[in-house]
Amino acid sequence: SRAYRRPASEREVERLSGLAEHGLEQGGGFQAGIAAAMEALLVSPHFLFKVELDPHPDDPRAIRPLDDYELATRMSYFIWSSMPDDELTEHARNGTLDGSLDSQIRRMLAGPRARALTEHFAGQWLQLGRLKSAEPDRQLFPEFDDGLLEDMRTETGMFLAAIVAEDR
Repeated sequence: SRAYRRPASEREVERLSGLAEHGLEQGGGFQAGIAAAMEALLVSPHFLFKVELDPHPDDPRAIRPLDDYELATRMSYFIWSSMPDDELTEHARNGTLDGSLDSQIRRMLAGPRARALTEHFAGQWLQLGRLKSAEPDRQLFPEFDDGLLEDMRTETGMFLAAIVAEDR
């Protein structure tokens, strides 16, 4: 369930268990069986992608609310660039995420994992990656070097992190 960021279906669990049993029966032992199941899990589209199935994919006017697991996944990947933690998953499991969005977002932003928000989202938004190819006129800016380039990226990230941390 954790790998899929939602409850695993009974069919999914049976399939993985069957692969583990098959590996065991083939004489590979417990480790071979578990390795086969893990390999299948790690290549599953439900592990590799954030799957959100639309019941009406051909209707451009259809609006489908996200379930709590989908919402938890979107929140965690946006803020942390990672999967939901136990607390977020527990709210999704209990159906209480919608009622605790503000407190969960504040909790997520307060932790060190929120640094990913400024590193990834803000970096893309402000195109900080383009700094690597910056070549200002050395006559006009003789002090420009790789250290200054890195300082520019770091200062921007720290500034955005402060905006988030101080709830501005």
